[in-house]
Amino acid sequence: MTPLRSALGNSLAGAQGKTVGDQNKIDRTMAPGCAVKLYTRAECDLHTRASAARRAELKT
Repeated sequence: MTPLRSALGNSLAGAQGKTVGDQNKIDRTMAPGCAVKLYTRAECDLHTRASAARRAELKT
């Protein structure tokens, strides 16, 4: 496994954003990339807002 793949993990595989569990997988994939500054602050902020909005949609 490459260092980048090891850092990001493989949680995203199969996630479709249809459930809270899927959103958790997406978030677990994004978080390490944000932590090591693979993504810009703006990209991480955008993901954080989009994730919160999607979680709100899934609750209804």
